Order: sequence, then C-alpha cells, then structure tokens
Amino acid sequence: MDDDVAVDNGVEMSGWMRWLTTEHGGRRTPHPGGRYAPTAFAATGTADDLWGIVFDDVPAGPGVGLGEGAVHARWLNDAGVPFPWGLGSRLTITEGPRPVAEVEILATAPRVERPWTFRVSESFRITGRGVGVVGNFTGAIARSGLPGELQSRDQFLVVPEVWVEFARITGGERIALLLRGLDKDQVAPGSVLRGCAL
Repeated sequence: MDDDVAVDNGVEMSGWMRWLTTEHGGRRTPHPGGRYAPTAFAATGTADDLWGIVFDDVPAGPGVGLGEGAVHARWLNDAGVPFPWGLGSRLTITEGPRPVAEVEILATAPRVERPWTFRVSESFRITGRGVGVVGNFTGAIARSGLPGELQSRDQFLVVPEVWVEFARITGGERIALLLRGLDKDQVAPGSVLRGCAL
C-alpha cells in the first residue's frame, strides 16, 4: 500500500491473525510480512460486506514461519463499517472476495504513534539478565532501558525495561532485545513488542 492513501487513524484494533493454508482456500504464494491493506468482513457475515482495512505489520505466511501472530490494524474509514466490530469480534480477511486469513480482535484503543515495533521469532532465557528475543525490527529505539508493550495471543503486558543487544546467529549478527521484568514463557513466537506511545 502506498503511504499517501488516506487512513482513518482514530481507532486501532489489536488482534491475532492466522493465515489460511492453500488447502483451505488461502493465498497461493506467501505474504512476506509487513504492511498489508486487504479487505475484511465479519466472520458471521458475507463477502457482500467487504471493508478496507490496513495492518501495520502482519506475520509472514502461509507456509512461512509460524503463519500467525499479533497484529495491529485500522479501518480505511471507520465511519460506516457495514457490520458491528470490536472486542471479541472475528474478521475474515480477504483479497477480493477470496478469504486468506482470520483475525480475532483482542482490544481496541485510540490510535497513537509508536517509535518502534519488534515481531518476535524466538525467545530465550538469559540467566540473571532477563529474556532475550530475536525477530524483525522496524523504527528506532531512542535509548535502552525504557518500557515497552508486549502483545501475545492471550495477553497485553508492560515490559518494564527494553534493552538493545545484538545476537550472533548463522550468517552474522542480528538485532536482539533484552527484556527485563518478564519470564520467557510470557514471550512466545509471533508476539509483538512496541515502544510506548509518543
């Protein structure tokens, strides 16, 4: 999606997305992840009620990585959405009339700008320091030690301290974050960390 498309920034939906496999009518080629602007309708409705939706960052899939993860989205225009939506709603995500994913809305809130986003691909315990995570990072962290927010499949948590680190992995170094004040079990693959609102 081009950055100059008008988007209603009033309400942000936080949820969990699961890509449908090709066998279930989903995409024939995987989405690489990142910004995504499909259409959607209420899972209890029909494709006659399609409405434009924009996701800031979707997980890659299907057939790549987990194929599911935390998402944040907003309607292209939330005035006149032709079906009820909100906390607990389930949406069918479509490309044209073809369903390609499902989203459960876990929370709604006024939209605010975030300085950074980090999609977790792996987490690990660092004895005496906290939880390390590697994944995909966008944005900029002004300085280490500031709080962040974590969204997983079933919870939203405040991370007391987020520190920028580097991890040595196959193929070189990669940005990693050190999370203090959380347990490894709270940070599952597919979770999303975000900087606190500006």
